[in-house]
Amino acid sequence: MVVQPFEKCGLQVDLFLASYIPTSGTERNIAFDLVKWYGGKGRVKKYKFFGEDFKGQFQQVGLFKKALGLVAEYAEQQALTYQALLVVRPDMIFKTHLPSVISNATWGSVLFGFRLHERFAGSPDEESEGSRRRLDYVADQIEWCPWEYTNCLVACGPKYRCLMKKTGGHVSVMLDERHDSDTQADRNPLYRLVRQESRLEVHGGVAALLLFGESATMPPMLQQLQAVRAAVFRQGEPPTKWVDVYAHAGNISRESCRELRDALVEPSLFYGLSPHLVCGRLDGSRDRSYQDVSPVCDCALRAWAEAVRTLSELLMDRETSVDFEYDGVVIVGFDGRFQGNYQVGDYDTKDRVHVEFGPLQVPHVLIASSRGLAQLVGALLDGFSNGTAMCEKAREHPVAAFERLVRGVGLSVELVQNPRALSL
Repeated sequence: MVVQPFEKCGLQVDLFLASYIPTSGTERNIAFDLVKWYGGKGRVKKYKFFGEDFKGQFQQVGLFKKALGLVAEYAEQQALTYQALLVVRPDMIFKTHLPSVISNATWGSVLFGFRLHERFAGSPDEESEGSRRRLDYVADQIEWCPWEYTNCLVACGPKYRCLMKKTGGHVSVMLDERHDSDTQADRNPLYRLVRQESRLEVHGGVAALLLFGESATMPPMLQQLQAVRAAVFRQGEPPTKWVDVYAHAGNISRESCRELRDALVEPSLFYGLSPHLVCGRLDGSRDRSYQDVSPVCDCALRAWAEAVRTLSELLMDRETSVDFEYDGVVIVGFDGRFQGNYQVGDYDTKDRVHVEFGPLQVPHVLIASSRGLAQLVGALLDGFSNGTAMCEKAREHPVAAFERLVRGVGLSVELVQNPRALSL
């Protein structure tokens, strides 16, 4: 997909390899087998393998520059210039002929694979502006560099902003679409890494809204949370890291709120160290980590709607500040048993919501789009704002009342069908 297609275009391709290898054992030979596999000295002009103890010293940029150094050394020895450099990781498997991809981009510019998807907004420790506003958020596993900009690549490494400045703006991407560079978290049409590839195509990821109820107590909540991790947190196969957690717990103590917040931490998720948790009864106020006020909900469906409204406001604030939209939303209540693993990507949420009702006849599981969630919350709260009639209907026939309100804003209601079997 890379070397031979370029050669078929009449171009000579010289290879340079730099990598880490174990200091002993059979795996040490794999790197040297790679040299033979690429065609030996006929193609591989220079290679350098470093012991694993150099990883801490070099880091990613250090090894990158070591590889470029091999090219510079050989070019000087042979008194030649290349048309371009292509820098790739050896564990990448390309899905398409690279020459055709590059020809559709700008041959004369430094090219990265693609921009990072819309949900990415900085490091796991600090969320800032999203990738729609930060053009420097690019996948740096692959770079195409015209020879005239080689010194810029040496000076900058795979750093978009630096290269933009050094090259006078001659930096672009091969694909005009956004993805996670980690193919375990998001698939893309350009390449996959040797490990298992995700079945999902992620842009905004999934928002998981957890409703622990107004009178929940700690031991049952923590026990139910383990079921939720299996039923909701594991989206995609292998599970993607792009699931954000929002939770509401009822009238619990501040100490219990802190304990629950710690229990909600999920290191496998990109922003899993900072879940959004609201504790206390709700009075319609916004964005409080603890609310200890008098109850205003006099029926189960209205209590459900108030909790969802509070969490959806946090969700929409996050979408607005980062400038993205979730691919889907799943809401789970803790009033029943989970029947399986709820994969948001399995459901068409364009103009419908998918619901599984619990023992209290309010949604135990609900799957919708981000926009559908906003419409749903608006419809429910508008209905309850028109006096006591709606609440009386909701107490007597909550399922029918819920469906009537949702259909009133142009969304259809479908029952959740065949959730996948839990893999515990």
